[in-house]
Amino acid sequence: MMPDLDASLTLCTYCPKLCRHTCPVSNAEARETVIPGAKMATMRLARLGKLESDVESTASLYACTGCGACSEVCLHGVTPGRHLFTGRADAERTGHGHPALAGLPDRVRAHAEASARAAREVVPPHRFQPSAEVALLPGCDDPEATATTLTVCDRIGAEYVGVADVSLGCGGYPLLAGGFPDAFRLHAEALARQLQGYSRVVVPCPACVWAMRVEYPAHGVPLRPEVLHTSEFLAQFIERLPVAAAARPAAAAFYHDPCYLGRQLGIYDAPRRLLERAFPGGVREFSRTRGESECSGGGGVLPLTMPATADAITARRLEEVHEAGATEVITACATCKRRLTRDGVTARDLVDVLAEATRPA
Repeated sequence: MMPDLDASLTLCTYCPKLCRHTCPVSNAEARETVIPGAKMATMRLARLGKLESDVESTASLYACTGCGACSEVCLHGVTPGRHLFTGRADAERTGHGHPALAGLPDRVRAHAEASARAAREVVPPHRFQPSAEVALLPGCDDPEATATTLTVCDRIGAEYVGVADVSLGCGGYPLLAGGFPDAFRLHAEALARQLQGYSRVVVPCPACVWAMRVEYPAHGVPLRPEVLHTSEFLAQFIERLPVAAAARPAAAAFYHDPCYLGRQLGIYDAPRRLLERAFPGGVREFSRTRGESECSGGGGVLPLTMPATADAITARRLEEVHEAGATEVITACATCKRRLTRDGVTARDLVDVLAEATRPA
C-alpha cells in the first residue's frame, strides 16, 4: 500500500536519497535542489508554512516529468511525481504557479478541440460513430495517427472499430501535470459524458490512458468504457496481423519505452510483441530499458516550464543511439516521437511501423 501524501513527504525528506540517480531532471541539471528528495522536502516546507510564498520558492516543484523512475527504486512505494503535481496545485492556488503555465486550461481545451477537428480532416465521416463496441480517441499530439490506426485495424479484420464522436481529442493529462485539478476534473467530466456510448475506448497517448484509468476515478469522475492503449488493443489480434512477406529485416532501430506506458501502466510486452511481428529479427534495446528506461523529456509539462532541461534529457536519451550509429527510434507515444526526432534521429510511432509492415504488396 502506497503511503499517503504527508507520510510520503516525511519519508522523502529524511531518506538518504537512494533514488537521486534515477531522476532525469537532476541528471540533466546536476543541482541538488532538483533531486526527488529535495523537491519533496520543498513541498513539505511549503505545506507547513515554512517557505517563502513566491514563484522562485516553488520553482523546483516543476522540475519533474512524472516519469516514475524514482518510484521504481523507492523502498517505501512513494510516488513523488504524482505528489509534486499536487504541490503545483498548491502553488497555483496561492498565486505562485509557474509563469509559463498561465492560462493553461484554456490552452489545453483549445488544443484538444483543434485535435478532434483535425482528425475529421483525415478520417472518413462514416467512421465517426456516436456509439460503438470499440472506438479510437483522436490523439492530441498526432491526429493523423487515428487514420493510420484505422488502416491497421482494417487489415486485422477489425473493421468495426470506429472513431469516438467527441469534441475533445485529449484525456486532459497536461491539466493535472500543470497543477490545475479543478480544470482537469471539468475536462474529465466533459469527456466522460461524450464517451458514454462506447464499451471500449482505444487511446494513443500513454499519459492520457494513465489519467483516464487512474486519475478520473481518483477525482470522482466515473468513466463507462474500458480504456486501452493502442498497443494493448492491437496485441489482442497479433495472430491476425498479416505481415507482408517482403517485410524488411530488423533494422538498427531502438525501441523506447514511454514512461507512462511502461512504469506507470506496466505495459512493456504488448508493443514488443507487435514489433517482433513486423521485424522477425526484433529491434534493438537500450541498455536502460523497461522499468529502468530513461525519460524522453516530454512529460510533466517540462517542455513548457524548463525547455532547456527537457532538451538536455532528450539529448541524454539519444546518446546511445548516436554511439551505435543508428538513426531510428520506435516508440508507442506521440510525445516521445516528437521529442526524440532530432539531431539526425527519426522517431516513428508503433502504428506507423505496423501500417508499413502490413501494406499489401
